[in-house]
Amino acid sequence: MLTFYNNTCNRQSNSSKNIAETKNVDFETLQNVRRDLVGEIQAVIEYDEHLHNTNDRMSKETWQNIKSEELTHVGELLALLNHLDPTQKQYVEKGILEFNERLNKK
Repeated sequence: MLTFYNNTCNRQSNSSKNIAETKNVDFETLQNVRRDLVGEIQAVIEYDEHLHNTNDRMSKETWQNIKSEELTHVGELLALLNHLDPTQKQYVEKGILEFNERLNKK
């Protein structure tokens, strides 16, 4: 069932709210993307641990290749999440700006 996903929009300005309300987003789809994103990040962590726990060159090359693919999946899922939920994209961009401001103060 398609529903408007605007739970977080209520806290946004009218201009942001209008952007988010223009999309009909299936809540299940949005949640699935978030779960998949968590799964991909967990996979990256696991492959990274494998990489650091072996000295075998072939194993390292294989796990590094797979880890790189998982990181690409993270990027794809973030892009999909930003597409499906423009409000969340604004929060991510705000967080990046805040981080960069702190970084530049050091």
